[in-house]
Amino acid sequence: MKLADVFRAIAYPLTTSAVFVPLLVFWLLTSFATWGGALGLFLLFLILPAVFRFQMIVLEARGRGVEPATPDVESFNWFGNAWTLFPTVVFVFVTWAVVVTLENFGIAWAIVVTMLAAALIPASFGVLAITRSPLQSLNPVALYRLLERCGSTLWIASVFLVISYALSDFAGSLPAMLTSFVQLFLTFAFFSLTGSVIEPHDLFGEVDIPAPVEKTADEISSDVEKARIAALAHAYGFISRDNRAGGFKHILGEIEKDPDPAAAWAWYFERMLGWEQKQHAMFFAQDYIHDALAHGEHVPALKAIMRCRLIDENFKPRYDDLPAAILAAENSGNSELATVLKQG
Repeated sequence: MKLADVFRAIAYPLTTSAVFVPLLVFWLLTSFATWGGALGLFLLFLILPAVFRFQMIVLEARGRGVEPATPDVESFNWFGNAWTLFPTVVFVFVTWAVVVTLENFGIAWAIVVTMLAAALIPASFGVLAITRSPLQSLNPVALYRLLERCGSTLWIASVFLVISYALSDFAGSLPAMLTSFVQLFLTFAFFSLTGSVIEPHDLFGEVDIPAPVEKTADEISSDVEKARIAALAHAYGFISRDNRAGGFKHILGEIEKDPDPAAAWAWYFERMLGWEQKQHAMFFAQDYIHDALAHGEHVPALKAIMRCRLIDENFKPRYDDLPAAILAAENSGNSELATVLKQG
């Protein structure tokens, strides 16, 4: 890895808008939080998971040679994707170990612990990004395999980690806001550099490092069900406050991410039919029917129409979906429904 590549990797958080903009937002939010007293502590509690999580996302993206995804609302959640928050646990443990060693064995041994941690942390985070498994990131075999492959360049990240720690300490003499920016930048620079020194070895496409145990079909199905229930509950919060558009927008966004969108449409529709106020299901059905017809899924579309007409005999799909619905009804032999849909 050339020296110019090292500097580019360090400067990456400042030169790439996909990282610099979130970095700037995080800096402003954390700066505001430090001034806010009790309210500021609460704000800091909300911000920190997004900061920690995005740093790991930057490392993974740099290791893959792609641009990191922009943080979203889910990034501020302390739960979910726990592997992205694991570096925080590592840093807390290392800090504790250094302090305890310093108090009990003196500065010489504290430096030894610091150097050992600096040597292993980049490898640990590299394994974490590849496997997304906190346990594997502590696995000596996995660490050895990664060091064996990347040892010729990974030491650069270790050296920078020590340098950045010293620079962060030096930055403490600067004005408070400038101090926080420098320290936040150095942290992001370390994660960027770690991913960059791993990227040339193309480890993400290999299976040398033990992968986490894959979930069973039942576990995956259970996770999907839980995600849909959570999404529907969140959407109901909007809808119950007369914000049907906001609720539907949330559900449609979840359907796009669902591993089985067609089944997701039917699932949400069935659950809405169980609500006391069924007009929400009627409006959702129009979106459901539109999507089903657009994907050639005529049977689910016709079933949804007939289910809605049992509740409200005046129900019809959207005006621009009527021709396709009528044709689908005729092709299925349901001439009675086709006739009803043709009526004004």
